[in-house]
Amino acid sequence: MNYRATVYYLGTICKVVCAFLVVPAIASACFGEWAEILDFLYTAIVFLGVGFAFAPKSPKNKKLGSKEGILIVGLSWILVSLIGALPFVFDGSIPNYLDAVLETVSGFTTTGATVIADVESLPHGLLVWRSLTHWLGGMGILVFILAVMPASDGSAFQLMKFESPGPQVGKLVSKVRLSAAILYVIYFALTVLEVIFLLCGGMSFFDSFNLALSTAGTGGFAVTNDSIAAYGSVYIEIVLAVFMLIFSVNFNVYYMIAIRRFSAAAKNEELRSYLIYIVVCILAVAASMTSALGSFWEALRQSMFAVTSIGSSTGFTTVDYAQWTELSKALLTIVMLIGACAGSTGGGFKFSRAIVVVKAAYVTMLSSIRPNSVCVVKLNKKPLSKAETDGIVSYFLVYILLIILSVFLLNAFGNSFSSSFYTTLTMFNNVGPNLSADVGATATCAGFNWGSKIVMIADMLIGRLEIFPVLLLFSPKAWSKRF
Repeated sequence: MNYRATVYYLGTICKVVCAFLVVPAIASACFGEWAEILDFLYTAIVFLGVGFAFAPKSPKNKKLGSKEGILIVGLSWILVSLIGALPFVFDGSIPNYLDAVLETVSGFTTTGATVIADVESLPHGLLVWRSLTHWLGGMGILVFILAVMPASDGSAFQLMKFESPGPQVGKLVSKVRLSAAILYVIYFALTVLEVIFLLCGGMSFFDSFNLALSTAGTGGFAVTNDSIAAYGSVYIEIVLAVFMLIFSVNFNVYYMIAIRRFSAAAKNEELRSYLIYIVVCILAVAASMTSALGSFWEALRQSMFAVTSIGSSTGFTTVDYAQWTELSKALLTIVMLIGACAGSTGGGFKFSRAIVVVKAAYVTMLSSIRPNSVCVVKLNKKPLSKAETDGIVSYFLVYILLIILSVFLLNAFGNSFSSSFYTTLTMFNNVGPNLSADVGATATCAGFNWGSKIVMIADMLIGRLEIFPVLLLFSPKAWSKRF
């Protein structure tokens, strides 16, 4: 166990995240909110203090193994969230520290759940900080650090593979640092493109900037109390729906398009299946809501936005989905569970995993009928090893067990079963809106008790980091020198 390298990387992460506090500080200065600049300054001092305490100088041995990679990923997200909550406390917008941590964890994990009822009363700098946590958390804090800082290729890959969402992490090019840089260039370019499209719809630059950051991270923090409904614009809904879909697709596809390997991108099995699945879900939800809304086209408009928002795990709302028909809520629940593509900024179980689980079940069924036949699970026409298939099926089982455990804990803390069930799904899958009629898709988390909030924070972190980096923090073997 390389403790010095582990602590060094944690300190480095604090230093890098500290630099991003300049962005909300500039926003505060632009709007004359001088007191808020001090809040970000105090937070920067804490970040730097921890950073220099943990990483006063570079250790000679910075080599990382899988164990160090898991610990750095898990601890860094917790540490950054604990310190990143301070601007809300210093400003007094969220005086309760636990609430501030929940808000910040929701930001970095791109969940989008909030404890703030009146978002429009927040200073502009804090609104930018909320949106920026989405943008940083979407692609991954450590992926950004790998893109801008030198690291050995082996050590870099240990960090990248445990933070990047999805069952398989591959390098776009031979060097991990270059792969991380390419990912962030694509990420940044798409974010800027969305800002331009939103500006063309008459939205202010401030709102466009914040919504683009939230959409890119598939987070869902808005700058208005009524989320996207406040704009009342079909154009803005379509732009956001398109970009939510774009950011829910594996970024490897965009790299293929950038290097003009169009046929390879078009043949991607996950992409083709995912797009068909989204279209089918939109039509199914629209059909289930036509009678209630009185118009198929109005149902189609609301369904398009709801399915892309929840399917990408962004969580923007135009209406309270919790008031929809039971059939439409059941369909949205399935969309919420499956989530976005692997290698995207979206949450959920991941569509590629769902494909593998279905294929594995089918192969198992065939094997029982034809015991002498050799059946292999394939993804993108490439056979998966038994270890890879078993790993994804095991992940699915742990995923279901943790959801059941979370529902039980929330219920034990005094919440109804409906509230416990939907709260677990929305937190664990980093979606945001709550489909329970007891809470509502447009409500805040402020009404939950402290025990429920701790469970929700854990769910968001476990869901974003895909279970094992967080759970292994509590395993004694993970800290053992001989493990």
